[in-house]
Amino acid sequence: MGISLNMRKMAYLKEGTAYQELARKGEGFFQKICEDPEIGFTELPENLIYVDHCDEALNHLPEGIETLYVLGIGGSALGTSMLINAFPDSCRRKVIVVDNVDSDTINRLLNQVNSEKSALNVISKSGSTVEPLSLFSTFFARFEKDLGRSEALRRVVVTTDVEKGVLRQLAAEENLISLSIPGNVGGRFSVLTPVGLFPAMFAGIDVVPLLLGAKREKREGMNRAVSGAVVDYLFHEQSRNIKVLFPYCDRLKTFADWYLQLFAESLGKLKNRRDRIVRSGQTGVVALGVTDQHSQIQLYKEGPGDKSFFFFTVEKQVDVPIPSVFDKYSSFQVLRGKSFAQLMGAEAEGTMQSLERNSLPIFQYELDNVDGETLGALIFMFEMQTAITGYLMNINPFNQPGVEEGKQIARKLLEA
Repeated sequence: MGISLNMRKMAYLKEGTAYQELARKGEGFFQKICEDPEIGFTELPENLIYVDHCDEALNHLPEGIETLYVLGIGGSALGTSMLINAFPDSCRRKVIVVDNVDSDTINRLLNQVNSEKSALNVISKSGSTVEPLSLFSTFFARFEKDLGRSEALRRVVVTTDVEKGVLRQLAAEENLISLSIPGNVGGRFSVLTPVGLFPAMFAGIDVVPLLLGAKREKREGMNRAVSGAVVDYLFHEQSRNIKVLFPYCDRLKTFADWYLQLFAESLGKLKNRRDRIVRSGQTGVVALGVTDQHSQIQLYKEGPGDKSFFFFTVEKQVDVPIPSVFDKYSSFQVLRGKSFAQLMGAEAEGTMQSLERNSLPIFQYELDNVDGETLGALIFMFEMQTAITGYLMNINPFNQPGVEEGKQIARKLLEA
Protein backbone atom coordinates (compact mmCIF):
# COMPACT_ATOMS: atom_id res chain seq x y z
CA MET A 1 0.00 0.00 0.00
CA GLY A 2 1.41 3.39 -0.95
CA ILE A 3 -0.22 6.83 -0.95
CA SER A 4 1.86 9.99 -1.36
CA LEU A 5 0.58 13.55 -1.16
CA ASN A 6 2.18 15.96 -3.60
CA MET A 7 1.38 19.62 -3.00
CA ARG A 8 3.43 20.49 -6.09
CA LYS A 9 3.77 24.28 -6.42
CA MET A 10 1.68 24.79 -3.28
CA ALA A 11 4.40 23.27 -1.07
CA TYR A 12 5.25 26.76 0.17
CA LEU A 13 1.99 26.73 2.14
CA LYS A 14 3.51 24.34 4.69
CA GLU A 15 6.07 26.97 5.65
CA GLY A 16 3.43 29.55 6.56
CA THR A 17 2.39 30.28 10.13
CA ALA A 18 -1.30 29.87 9.28
CA TYR A 19 -0.75 26.38 7.84
CA GLN A 20 1.31 25.25 10.82
CA GLU A 21 -1.23 26.54 13.33
CA LEU A 22 -4.11 24.89 11.49
CA ALA A 23 -2.12 21.63 11.27
CA ARG A 24 -1.63 21.64 15.05
CA LYS A 25 -5.36 22.10 15.51
CA GLY A 26 -6.03 19.36 12.98
CA GLU A 27 -3.84 16.89 14.84
CA GLY A 28 -5.81 17.60 18.00
CA PHE A 29 -9.08 17.09 16.14
CA PHE A 30 -7.80 13.77 14.73
CA GLN A 31 -7.30 12.44 18.25
CA LYS A 32 -10.60 13.91 19.46
CA ILE A 33 -12.56 12.27 16.65
CA CYS A 34 -10.90 8.88 17.25
CA GLU A 35 -11.75 9.03 20.96
CA ASP A 36 -15.36 10.22 20.63
CA PRO A 37 -17.73 7.24 21.19
CA GLU A 38 -20.49 9.04 19.30
CA ILE A 39 -18.39 8.99 16.09
CA GLY A 40 -18.34 5.35 15.02
CA PHE A 41 -16.58 5.29 11.64
CA THR A 42 -13.15 5.35 13.31
CA GLU A 43 -13.91 2.03 15.06
CA LEU A 44 -14.82 0.12 11.89
CA PRO A 45 -11.29 -0.74 10.62
CA GLU A 46 -10.57 -2.67 13.82
CA ASN A 47 -13.87 -4.54 13.92
CA LEU A 48 -14.13 -7.75 11.89
CA ILE A 49 -17.45 -8.72 13.46
CA TYR A 50 -19.36 -7.23 10.52
CA VAL A 51 -17.45 -9.44 8.10
CA ASP A 52 -18.61 -12.45 10.12
CA HIS A 53 -22.20 -11.18 10.12
CA CYS A 54 -22.13 -10.70 6.35
CA ASP A 55 -20.65 -14.15 5.81
CA GLU A 56 -23.42 -15.65 7.93
CA ALA A 57 -26.06 -13.77 5.92
CA LEU A 58 -24.57 -15.04 2.66
CA ASN A 59 -24.77 -18.61 3.94
CA HIS A 60 -28.48 -18.18 4.65
CA LEU A 61 -29.35 -17.28 1.07
CA PRO A 62 -30.76 -20.06 -1.11
CA GLU A 63 -28.30 -21.86 -3.37
CA GLY A 64 -27.97 -20.72 -6.96
CA ILE A 65 -28.34 -16.98 -6.38
CA GLU A 66 -26.40 -15.19 -9.12
CA THR A 67 -27.57 -11.56 -8.87
CA LEU A 68 -28.06 -9.19 -5.95
CA TYR A 69 -30.22 -6.08 -6.32
CA VAL A 70 -29.05 -3.40 -3.88
CA LEU A 71 -31.97 -1.08 -3.12
CA GLY A 72 -30.69 2.08 -1.46
CA ILE A 73 -29.82 5.70 -2.10
CA GLY A 74 -27.00 8.09 -1.19
CA GLY A 75 -24.67 6.55 1.36
CA SER A 76 -26.64 3.31 1.14
CA ALA A 77 -25.64 2.87 -2.50
CA LEU A 78 -22.57 4.90 -3.44
CA GLY A 79 -20.18 2.85 -1.29
CA THR A 80 -21.27 -0.37 -2.98
CA SER A 81 -20.94 1.19 -6.43
CA MET A 82 -17.44 2.34 -5.50
CA LEU A 83 -16.31 -1.14 -4.43
CA ILE A 84 -17.87 -2.97 -7.37
CA ASN A 85 -16.36 -0.54 -9.87
CA ALA A 86 -12.93 -0.61 -8.19
CA PHE A 87 -12.56 -4.40 -8.35
CA PRO A 88 -14.39 -5.69 -11.44
CA ASP A 89 -12.05 -8.67 -11.88
CA SER A 90 -12.96 -9.96 -8.41
CA CYS A 91 -16.70 -9.96 -9.07
CA ARG A 92 -17.83 -13.54 -9.67
CA ARG A 93 -21.50 -12.69 -9.13
CA LYS A 94 -23.50 -9.70 -10.32
CA VAL A 95 -24.49 -6.77 -8.12
CA ILE A 96 -26.98 -4.26 -9.53
CA VAL A 97 -27.29 -1.04 -7.54
CA VAL A 98 -30.74 0.51 -7.92
CA ASP A 99 -30.41 3.99 -6.43
CA ASN A 100 -33.07 6.02 -8.18
CA VAL A 101 -36.83 5.95 -8.69
CA ASP A 102 -36.85 6.60 -12.42
CA SER A 103 -39.79 4.55 -13.71
CA ASP A 104 -38.16 3.82 -17.07
CA THR A 105 -35.12 2.25 -15.38
CA ILE A 106 -37.27 0.32 -12.92
CA ASN A 107 -39.46 -1.06 -15.69
CA ARG A 108 -36.42 -2.19 -17.66
CA LEU A 109 -34.90 -3.92 -14.64
CA LEU A 110 -38.17 -5.66 -13.77
CA ASN A 111 -38.42 -6.98 -17.32
CA GLN A 112 -34.92 -8.47 -17.01
CA VAL A 113 -35.08 -9.91 -13.48
CA ASN A 114 -34.74 -13.64 -12.86
CA SER A 115 -36.40 -13.93 -9.47
CA GLU A 116 -35.34 -17.51 -8.80
CA LYS A 117 -31.65 -16.69 -9.20
CA SER A 118 -31.73 -13.25 -7.58
CA ALA A 119 -31.84 -11.69 -4.11
CA LEU A 120 -32.78 -8.28 -2.72
CA ASN A 121 -30.74 -6.20 -0.28
CA VAL A 122 -32.83 -3.26 0.92
CA ILE A 123 -30.77 -0.67 2.82
CA SER A 124 -31.99 2.22 4.95
CA LYS A 125 -30.62 3.10 8.36
CA SER A 126 -33.76 4.92 9.44
CA GLY A 127 -36.01 2.37 7.78
CA SER A 128 -38.26 5.16 6.58
CA THR A 129 -36.49 6.51 3.48
CA VAL A 130 -39.16 6.44 0.77
CA GLU A 131 -36.88 5.63 -2.18
CA PRO A 132 -35.57 2.26 -0.97
CA LEU A 133 -38.97 1.39 0.50
CA SER A 134 -40.65 2.02 -2.84
CA LEU A 135 -38.02 -0.01 -4.67
CA PHE A 136 -38.26 -2.86 -2.19
CA SER A 137 -42.05 -2.99 -2.44
CA THR A 138 -41.84 -3.14 -6.23
CA PHE A 139 -39.12 -5.76 -6.56
CA PHE A 140 -40.52 -7.91 -3.78
CA ALA A 141 -43.94 -7.90 -5.45
CA ARG A 142 -42.30 -9.24 -8.59
CA PHE A 143 -40.45 -11.93 -6.62
CA GLU A 144 -43.66 -12.89 -4.79
CA LYS A 145 -45.56 -13.17 -8.08
CA ASP A 146 -42.87 -15.38 -9.61
CA LEU A 147 -41.98 -17.55 -6.61
CA GLY A 148 -44.67 -17.26 -3.96
CA ARG A 149 -44.35 -15.37 -0.69
CA SER A 150 -42.24 -17.82 1.33
CA GLU A 151 -39.58 -18.23 -1.40
CA ALA A 152 -39.52 -14.49 -2.05
CA LEU A 153 -38.93 -13.80 1.65
CA ARG A 154 -35.95 -16.19 1.65
CA ARG A 155 -34.29 -13.93 -0.92
CA VAL A 156 -34.49 -10.72 1.11
CA VAL A 157 -31.64 -9.23 3.14
CA VAL A 158 -32.47 -6.16 5.24
CA THR A 159 -29.71 -3.76 6.28
CA THR A 160 -30.94 -1.20 8.79
CA ASP A 161 -30.65 0.17 12.32
CA VAL A 162 -29.92 -2.29 15.12
CA GLU A 163 -33.23 -1.69 16.89
CA LYS A 164 -35.38 1.03 15.32
CA GLY A 165 -37.47 1.55 12.20
CA VAL A 166 -40.02 -0.25 10.09
CA LEU A 167 -37.42 -2.37 8.29
CA ARG A 168 -36.18 -3.75 11.62
CA GLN A 169 -39.78 -4.50 12.57
CA LEU A 170 -40.40 -6.13 9.19
CA ALA A 171 -37.26 -8.26 9.48
CA ALA A 172 -38.33 -9.49 12.91
CA GLU A 173 -41.95 -10.24 11.99
CA GLU A 174 -41.15 -11.95 8.67
CA ASN A 175 -38.00 -13.70 9.95
CA LEU A 176 -35.84 -12.10 7.25
CA ILE A 177 -32.08 -12.24 6.93
CA SER A 178 -30.93 -8.98 8.46
CA LEU A 179 -27.79 -6.95 9.07
CA SER A 180 -27.22 -3.97 11.33
CA ILE A 181 -25.81 -0.49 10.81
CA PRO A 182 -24.15 0.86 13.97
CA GLY A 183 -26.12 3.70 15.53
CA ASN A 184 -23.07 5.98 15.68
CA VAL A 185 -22.18 5.63 11.98
CA GLY A 186 -23.92 7.95 9.50
CA GLY A 187 -24.91 6.79 6.04
CA ARG A 188 -22.12 8.52 4.12
CA PHE A 189 -19.55 7.02 6.52
CA SER A 190 -21.02 3.49 6.36
CA VAL A 191 -19.22 1.76 3.49
CA LEU A 192 -17.12 -0.36 5.89
CA THR A 193 -20.27 -1.62 7.66
CA PRO A 194 -22.61 -4.25 6.18
CA VAL A 195 -23.95 -1.46 3.94
CA GLY A 196 -20.94 -1.90 1.66
CA LEU A 197 -19.37 -5.11 2.94
CA PHE A 198 -22.31 -7.44 2.27
CA PRO A 199 -22.81 -6.58 -1.44
CA ALA A 200 -19.03 -6.63 -1.97
CA MET A 201 -18.71 -10.06 -0.36
CA PHE A 202 -21.66 -11.35 -2.39
CA ALA A 203 -19.87 -10.28 -5.55
CA GLY A 204 -16.69 -12.06 -4.48
CA ILE A 205 -14.54 -9.15 -3.30
CA ASP A 206 -12.17 -9.86 -0.39
CA VAL A 207 -13.09 -7.08 2.03
CA VAL A 208 -10.47 -7.86 4.70
CA PRO A 209 -7.74 -5.89 2.85
CA LEU A 210 -10.07 -2.87 2.86
CA LEU A 211 -10.26 -3.00 6.65
CA LEU A 212 -6.53 -3.63 6.99
CA GLY A 213 -5.77 -0.62 4.81
CA ALA A 214 -8.15 1.58 6.79
CA LYS A 215 -6.65 0.31 10.06
CA ARG A 216 -3.14 1.13 8.90
CA GLU A 217 -4.22 4.57 7.73
CA LYS A 218 -5.77 5.27 11.13
CA ARG A 219 -2.48 4.28 12.76
CA GLU A 220 -0.04 5.90 10.32
CA GLY A 221 -1.92 8.43 8.21
CA MET A 222 -2.67 11.34 10.53
CA ASN A 223 -0.39 13.70 8.59
CA ARG A 224 -2.16 12.91 5.30
CA ALA A 225 -5.64 13.50 6.71
CA VAL A 226 -4.57 16.70 8.47
CA SER A 227 -2.72 18.07 5.40
CA GLY A 228 -5.76 17.49 3.20
CA ALA A 229 -8.07 19.09 5.75
CA VAL A 230 -5.89 22.19 6.13
CA VAL A 231 -5.67 22.62 2.35
CA ASP A 232 -9.45 22.25 2.01
CA TYR A 233 -9.95 24.82 4.76
CA LEU A 234 -7.53 27.31 3.19
CA PHE A 235 -9.13 26.93 -0.24
CA HIS A 236 -12.54 27.52 1.31
CA GLU A 237 -11.23 30.67 3.00
CA GLN A 238 -9.87 31.84 -0.38
CA SER A 239 -13.38 31.46 -1.90
CA ARG A 240 -12.27 28.62 -4.15
CA ASN A 241 -15.78 27.28 -3.95
CA ILE A 242 -15.54 24.52 -6.57
CA LYS A 243 -13.55 21.38 -5.80
CA VAL A 244 -12.66 19.34 -8.89
CA LEU A 245 -11.77 15.68 -8.35
CA PHE A 246 -9.67 14.38 -11.24
CA PRO A 247 -9.07 10.60 -11.03
CA TYR A 248 -6.81 9.31 -13.81
CA CYS A 249 -8.12 5.78 -13.45
CA ASP A 250 -11.50 4.43 -14.58
CA ARG A 251 -11.69 2.20 -11.49
CA LEU A 252 -11.63 5.29 -9.25
CA LYS A 253 -14.46 7.13 -11.00
CA THR A 254 -17.12 5.97 -8.55
CA PHE A 255 -14.69 6.51 -5.67
CA ALA A 256 -14.74 10.18 -6.65
CA ASP A 257 -18.57 10.08 -6.74
CA TRP A 258 -18.58 8.58 -3.23
CA TYR A 259 -16.13 11.20 -1.94
CA LEU A 260 -18.19 14.00 -3.50
CA GLN A 261 -21.20 13.01 -1.42
CA LEU A 262 -19.03 12.67 1.67
CA PHE A 263 -17.73 16.23 1.66
CA ALA A 264 -20.85 17.80 0.13
CA GLU A 265 -23.23 16.57 2.85
CA SER A 266 -20.66 16.94 5.62
CA LEU A 267 -19.39 20.45 4.89
CA GLY A 268 -22.25 22.20 3.12
CA LYS A 269 -23.96 23.87 6.07
CA LEU A 270 -26.08 26.97 6.61
CA LYS A 271 -24.99 27.55 10.22
CA ASN A 272 -21.90 26.90 12.30
CA ARG A 273 -21.81 25.46 15.82
CA ARG A 274 -22.54 28.91 17.27
CA ASP A 275 -25.77 29.08 15.25
CA ARG A 276 -24.29 31.78 13.03
CA ILE A 277 -25.21 31.75 9.33
CA VAL A 278 -22.04 30.89 7.37
CA ARG A 279 -23.19 28.98 4.25
CA SER A 280 -20.06 26.86 4.23
CA GLY A 281 -18.84 24.24 1.79
CA GLN A 282 -17.59 23.69 -1.73
CA THR A 283 -19.37 22.46 -4.84
CA GLY A 284 -17.86 19.18 -6.00
CA VAL A 285 -17.23 18.17 -9.60
CA VAL A 286 -15.93 14.80 -10.81
CA ALA A 287 -13.77 14.99 -13.92
CA LEU A 288 -12.43 11.67 -15.25
CA GLY A 289 -8.97 11.76 -16.76
CA VAL A 290 -8.35 11.74 -19.63
CA THR A 291 -11.97 11.83 -20.83
CA ASP A 292 -12.90 15.16 -19.27
CA GLN A 293 -9.77 16.92 -20.48
CA HIS A 294 -11.75 17.13 -23.70
CA SER A 295 -14.98 18.33 -22.09
CA GLN A 296 -14.09 20.52 -19.10
CA ILE A 297 -10.45 21.63 -19.13
CA GLN A 298 -11.07 24.71 -21.30
CA LEU A 299 -13.32 26.11 -18.57
CA TYR A 300 -10.92 25.16 -15.80
CA LYS A 301 -7.88 26.71 -17.43
CA GLU A 302 -9.35 29.95 -18.79
CA GLY A 303 -12.59 30.39 -16.85
CA PRO A 304 -13.20 31.82 -13.35
CA GLY A 305 -10.42 31.20 -10.85
CA ASP A 306 -12.75 29.81 -8.20
CA LYS A 307 -11.61 26.18 -8.34
CA SER A 308 -9.10 23.86 -6.70
CA PHE A 309 -7.97 20.62 -8.33
CA PHE A 310 -7.29 17.24 -6.77
CA PHE A 311 -5.63 14.68 -9.02
CA PHE A 312 -5.46 10.93 -8.39
CA THR A 313 -2.74 9.15 -10.35
CA VAL A 314 -1.77 5.46 -10.23
CA GLU A 315 1.84 4.38 -10.69
CA LYS A 316 1.39 0.64 -11.32
CA GLN A 317 -1.20 -0.10 -13.98
CA VAL A 318 -1.51 -2.93 -16.46
CA ASP A 319 0.97 -1.96 -19.16
CA VAL A 320 -0.82 -2.49 -22.48
CA PRO A 321 1.51 -1.65 -25.39
CA ILE A 322 0.32 0.52 -28.26
CA PRO A 323 1.08 -1.41 -31.47
CA SER A 324 3.14 0.30 -34.19
CA VAL A 325 0.96 -0.41 -37.21
CA PHE A 326 0.60 2.99 -38.87
CA ASP A 327 4.05 4.50 -38.35
CA LYS A 328 4.28 5.85 -41.84
CA TYR A 329 1.82 8.56 -40.75
CA SER A 330 3.51 11.27 -38.69
CA SER A 331 0.75 11.61 -36.09
CA PHE A 332 1.18 7.97 -35.11
CA GLN A 333 4.95 8.19 -34.67
CA VAL A 334 4.83 9.80 -31.22
CA LEU A 335 3.19 6.58 -29.97
CA ARG A 336 5.98 4.31 -31.23
CA GLY A 337 7.19 2.02 -28.42
CA LYS A 338 4.79 3.52 -25.91
CA SER A 339 2.09 1.95 -23.72
CA PHE A 340 -1.29 3.13 -22.48
CA ALA A 341 0.12 3.50 -18.96
CA GLN A 342 2.77 5.89 -20.31
CA LEU A 343 0.13 7.77 -22.28
CA MET A 344 -2.11 8.11 -19.21
CA GLY A 345 0.80 9.35 -17.11
CA ALA A 346 1.82 11.93 -19.70
CA GLU A 347 -1.77 13.15 -20.05
CA ALA A 348 -2.13 13.60 -16.28
CA GLU A 349 1.18 15.43 -15.89
CA GLY A 350 0.45 17.60 -18.92
CA THR A 351 -2.92 18.63 -17.52
CA MET A 352 -1.49 19.44 -14.10
CA GLN A 353 1.34 21.51 -15.53
CA SER A 354 -1.06 23.34 -17.84
CA LEU A 355 -3.26 24.35 -14.90
CA GLU A 356 -0.26 25.33 -12.79
CA ARG A 357 0.97 27.65 -15.53
CA ASN A 358 -2.28 29.53 -15.06
CA SER A 359 -1.55 29.81 -11.31
CA LEU A 360 -4.28 27.31 -10.41
CA PRO A 361 -3.80 25.17 -7.27
CA ILE A 362 -3.06 21.46 -7.76
CA PHE A 363 -3.05 18.79 -5.07
CA GLN A 364 -1.95 15.33 -6.23
CA TYR A 365 -2.58 11.95 -4.63
CA GLU A 366 0.00 9.52 -6.01
CA LEU A 367 -1.05 5.88 -5.55
CA ASP A 368 1.24 2.92 -6.07
CA ASN A 369 -1.73 0.86 -7.28
CA VAL A 370 -5.44 0.33 -6.71
CA ASP A 371 -5.75 -2.70 -4.44
CA GLY A 372 -7.92 -3.41 -1.42
CA GLU A 373 -5.56 -1.97 1.16
CA THR A 374 -5.02 1.23 -0.83
CA LEU A 375 -8.75 1.80 -1.31
CA GLY A 376 -9.42 1.08 2.35
CA ALA A 377 -6.77 3.63 3.28
CA LEU A 378 -8.29 6.20 0.94
CA ILE A 379 -11.74 5.63 2.42
CA PHE A 380 -10.54 6.20 5.98
CA MET A 381 -8.26 9.10 5.02
CA PHE A 382 -11.03 11.07 3.32
CA GLU A 383 -13.60 10.31 6.00
CA MET A 384 -11.18 11.63 8.61
CA GLN A 385 -10.06 14.54 6.43
CA THR A 386 -13.66 15.61 5.91
CA ALA A 387 -14.43 15.43 9.61
CA ILE A 388 -11.32 17.46 10.52
CA THR A 389 -12.18 20.09 7.90
CA GLY A 390 -15.60 20.44 9.48
CA TYR A 391 -14.05 20.96 12.88
CA LEU A 392 -11.66 23.60 11.47
CA MET A 393 -14.66 25.35 9.94
CA ASN A 394 -16.52 25.10 13.28
CA ILE A 395 -19.49 23.32 11.70
CA ASN A 396 -21.02 19.91 12.44
CA PRO A 397 -19.77 17.51 9.72
CA PHE A 398 -22.03 14.67 10.88
CA ASN A 399 -25.55 16.07 10.40
CA GLN A 400 -27.52 16.84 7.22
CA PRO A 401 -30.46 19.12 7.99
CA GLY A 402 -30.79 20.27 4.37
CA VAL A 403 -31.34 16.72 3.15
CA GLU A 404 -33.82 15.91 5.90
CA GLU A 405 -36.02 18.90 5.09
CA GLY A 406 -36.39 17.81 1.47
CA LYS A 407 -37.34 14.29 2.58
CA GLN A 408 -40.01 15.66 4.90
CA ILE A 409 -41.51 17.86 2.19
CA ALA A 410 -41.58 14.96 -0.29
CA ARG A 411 -43.33 12.76 2.27
CA LYS A 412 -45.96 15.42 2.94
CA LEU A 413 -46.59 15.80 -0.80
CA LEU A 414 -47.14 12.06 -1.10
CA GLU A 415 -49.45 12.03 1.90
CA ALA A 416 -51.45 14.92 0.43
